[in-house]
Amino acid sequence: MSEKSPRAVLRTKHHLSVGDTVMTATLGPRTRMVRALLSALGIAIGIATLVAMWGIPASQEAQLLADLDAQGANLITVYPGVNQQDQSPIPIPQTAPEMVSRIRPVRHIVTMRDMRDFNVFRNDKVPASQTGGITAAIAEGDLLNTLNVAMADGRWFDKASEELPTAVLSDAAARRLRARAGSAIWAGNQWWAVIGVLNPMKLAQQLDSTVFLAPKVAAKLQPDLPISGIYVASAPHKSAAVRAVMPQTVNPADPRGVQVSQLSDAFLAQELFAEFFLILSLGMGGVALLVGGIGIANTMVVAVMERRGEVGLRRAMGARTGQIALQFVLEACVIGLGGGILGVGLGLYIVFCYTAVAQVIFAVPGWILAAGPALAIAIGAIAGLYPSLKAARQSPTEALRTV
Repeated sequence: MSEKSPRAVLRTKHHLSVGDTVMTATLGPRTRMVRALLSALGIAIGIATLVAMWGIPASQEAQLLADLDAQGANLITVYPGVNQQDQSPIPIPQTAPEMVSRIRPVRHIVTMRDMRDFNVFRNDKVPASQTGGITAAIAEGDLLNTLNVAMADGRWFDKASEELPTAVLSDAAARRLRARAGSAIWAGNQWWAVIGVLNPMKLAQQLDSTVFLAPKVAAKLQPDLPISGIYVASAPHKSAAVRAVMPQTVNPADPRGVQVSQLSDAFLAQELFAEFFLILSLGMGGVALLVGGIGIANTMVVAVMERRGEVGLRRAMGARTGQIALQFVLEACVIGLGGGILGVGLGLYIVFCYTAVAQVIFAVPGWILAAGPALAIAIGAIAGLYPSLKAARQSPTEALRTV
């Protein structure tokens, strides 16, 4: 068996295994840990800035959304429009509640039907003229979740009670009637058992003097009642989109015949707040990452100069230019990855400390936990591209002179 000549051996192409590639790529960070750590720290500061500048506004936004939801920022109210010619109300189609419930961002909905000339009294001895400003209505749907109101006493209608002469009182109506759960009231010339009393309805104060009657019983007393209003609770951030399609959804034949409540000033302020912090986070994080990228590039240039002998020796032993270039690019990526992981951890800690001091909800977008290290690796690769090409183009003879 013939042996290859030394020149033939040098011309033979050698391929590094994955393990050898990893070893050569981590050689610089392992042997020069302080320098690699300082370079990674520059990237870490940039990633931490991005995480913090995304996490702090996200946490404030989550808290603000929770507060706004409690104040009804995601509540949309639909009323019948008015005919401009004869000033008569334009009825809402009976199919409107079902159509509105099909809008994907809609979470809860309740339909109101006012009981016409249906007076409510404490007992049957009160004169008919002393109504006390109390009205009666039928509520179809999820009133408690839609209007974010809880029961102060008793319970809301269920399948059994809605078929019996029962009633649920609003806070003001209960006080005026001096009634509570377990008592009885006189309405529509018959007795109704009170099964519950609501807390004050801050989101719909116009309903705070209303007595809600069992839907199926009341509907038999006054059938075919028109819809007096529809209350819709949408998902956060979706109120504007839901409101935009509401007229066409409620009354496709005459969208102008539908009145929809305006967005609250607090909701609009929240939208501007989110946009401002998005621009601010991108700007500050971009500057920090640029500085970190320059630090990695500087470290890699110095590393190439210091390791010219190593590069020359590897080239003389048969290493190709691509292998040399890959070594230094991967080394820069390793530094970037370390900085990215450190930056994400540091950013999360900053956000955690802020939310603990400000007493707001901790909320960091999940995607940024993966995007931070990925972005750091990309910056490391870009920063190490020029030094790696410079190292790969070195002549073996010139590089060996430094040995």
